[in-house]
Amino acid sequence: MNILKRFRKTANTDRLFIGIESNKFTVRRYYLEIGLILLFAFVLTLMFPKGKSFEFADLREGQVYVGDEIIAPFTFPVNKSPEEYERDVEQARRSVVPVFVVDEQVRDRQMSELDTFLQRIELLLKSKVTTLEELKALYNKTGIVISDEDAVLLLNGFVSPTATIKTNEIRPRVKKIQKIAKIVLDLVEKRYAAGILDTEKTALAENTDKISVVKNGISEEESLQFYEDLSEASNTLLEMLREDESLDEREIKIAYSIGEHFLKPNILYDKAATDALIEDAVANVPLAKDQVLADEKIIGSHEVLTKEHIEKLNSLAVAKAERGEVESVWMRLLPNVGKFLLVLAILAILALYLFKDRPDIFNERKKLLLVGLNLLIIAVLTFISNRFWLSSYIIPVATLAIIMTIFFDAKVGLFVTITAALLIGAMRGNEYSITFTSIFVGAIAIQTVRKVRTRNWIIRSGLLVAAAYIGVILINDLVSYIEFGDTLRNWGLGVLNGFLAPALAYLLIIIFESVFDMTTDMTLLELSDFNHPLLRQLHFEAPGTYHHSYLVGLLAEAATEALGGNTLLARVGAYYHDIGKLEKPEYFVENQTKGRNPQEKLAPSMSSLILANHVRLGAEMAREYGLPKIIEDFIYQHHGTSLMNFFYQKALEQNPSEAVSENEFRYPGPRPQTRETAIVMLADAVEASSRTLKDPTPGRINNLVEKIIDERFKSGELDDSPLTLRDLSQISSAFQKILHGRFHGRIEYPENNHDKSNDDGQDREK
Repeated sequence: MNILKRFRKTANTDRLFIGIESNKFTVRRYYLEIGLILLFAFVLTLMFPKGKSFEFADLREGQVYVGDEIIAPFTFPVNKSPEEYERDVEQARRSVVPVFVVDEQVRDRQMSELDTFLQRIELLLKSKVTTLEELKALYNKTGIVISDEDAVLLLNGFVSPTATIKTNEIRPRVKKIQKIAKIVLDLVEKRYAAGILDTEKTALAENTDKISVVKNGISEEESLQFYEDLSEASNTLLEMLREDESLDEREIKIAYSIGEHFLKPNILYDKAATDALIEDAVANVPLAKDQVLADEKIIGSHEVLTKEHIEKLNSLAVAKAERGEVESVWMRLLPNVGKFLLVLAILAILALYLFKDRPDIFNERKKLLLVGLNLLIIAVLTFISNRFWLSSYIIPVATLAIIMTIFFDAKVGLFVTITAALLIGAMRGNEYSITFTSIFVGAIAIQTVRKVRTRNWIIRSGLLVAAAYIGVILINDLVSYIEFGDTLRNWGLGVLNGFLAPALAYLLIIIFESVFDMTTDMTLLELSDFNHPLLRQLHFEAPGTYHHSYLVGLLAEAATEALGGNTLLARVGAYYHDIGKLEKPEYFVENQTKGRNPQEKLAPSMSSLILANHVRLGAEMAREYGLPKIIEDFIYQHHGTSLMNFFYQKALEQNPSEAVSENEFRYPGPRPQTRETAIVMLADAVEASSRTLKDPTPGRINNLVEKIIDERFKSGELDDSPLTLRDLSQISSAFQKILHGRFHGRIEYPENNHDKSNDDGQDREK
């Protein structure tokens, strides 16, 4: 019996979930999520207002101070401004002389290797059977490059670079190499004695003209000009070789190539020691630049504020806070613990909802990070409004609501908005009015973007959010007996926030889509435009596939809507699922003219390869045109691992005596992983098969739809998707409704014996 019919008759259960594991909570499994929530709560706690820490923050230079006279209650230091302190710190850093350590092992090792190399050359040249290849091999093994011309000169004793090699005349060439070896050893030794820095002098000279050199544990400060870096040492070596009158240009070239290779820095920069000196110098930079004595007058009433006044008053506020922390550290700690627990409780509301109802978000750290980042942005803006005494109506909570709704759905958007509203109210000093305002405006904003299907959503959303601000501000101000002039000013801020909220959300969504590799309905809406280059190409080069994809989109959209899924995603995925057929459109039946089928000339295995290949080619084209990965999934999964039965049976008929593997005639997969991709798979098969019905009566249509869905279910192609039996029944009904409308012009003839034999849904594949 058909599985869908049996389901309707026997069960109303919804238990068939395939590929969905239980969402059991364990600390070990969610240790990172728990850690991030605790860290997030701690960061938000630090943003809470701190009592009198901003006691004198609103004072400005040049104003007239109209308060009471301020007398210093105790002696306290006057702190430097941040700019002054940073300037002194930078000066302290620059005053530190970089530390270098003499490494004697470098000199000993390099001189030993140089001497060994020269001796090997001498031994090689003493041999009467020395060849050019042997000499070059010795050079290459050491890592020195030598030309054929120079190698010939060494072998011939520098007689002539073009002379014939005479390996039996060894005395001249041995004498030459001995002379070169003596000079090179002496000059390289002098360079190590002078000292070679491992840091470029130009970089050092920008900050200092001295260095501290440590030798045998003793440090001495010396002038930088007495030392050379590696480049300078090489240049000095060359100059000294040229000053030696016993060497000609060819000998200088060979001597330099050998000596330069064995020059290595032997005075090494000690970063750890230098950094330690810098830390000590910075630590010794005083924070204070002056002192105010107890009972000293700081400023009198109606005096003009100067820079010195403000510095003293700010220093007094800091000194008061520090004294309070010292005198009652535990009393100051308890409120902060309370703030932390309050934030944690607020975040727990959202975390519990996501864990129970939206595990797809809670279990995917990328999505969880997106939610946390948006809440953090709102918290930072709230902190700024506190710090600079700005109106709470500038906080763009509507922007947050729009972003969360477009990325996820309205329910997630509402929970995140409520969480943000509670955090804003707490950070503003338990301000109930801003919490109510944020929830009300956020809820309206969510409703304006529940389904983004047109490009004018920004204007519509801006108007409605601005109207929501006007209404909620009026309510708050009437309750609080606010003067109408202040209400007008609040309206101005609210309307501005309302109009800017969707525009700011649009900009941030573009950024977040790129950073988090996620796709929203905004992007899908753009891809649904039939003027997209891929769809236009499909229209002109594969019109049959284009029409087929459009009809699959109608079927998928109807079925997804019945299940409450993302209809736009299903429709757009259907539009692009067969773009791989653009490579060879004539090989697919929907694009073939009558009587012309190139598949008839091919072996079944080759035909199956062409069919399977359109999946891979489609994915490549999707990446080339920058389609989102979520659309790629439709291309990969719309056939799953289903069998190309027609070509498989054809192969069996052509090779009755051979074993034919089914795997050669299956699509590469994977199987559908989501509701939408599974629905497009079913819609694709149903639409293609419906075109083969010669007499598409309602009965035949219904049998065809249920037969295809039943076959896909039994073959296991839906095992990795979250579809239930009830879902399959609803999908079948939606498909049948669309197909009935498509073939509504057909006349259903009275039943006869011939009809009965064909109404069992077992029509042969075309």
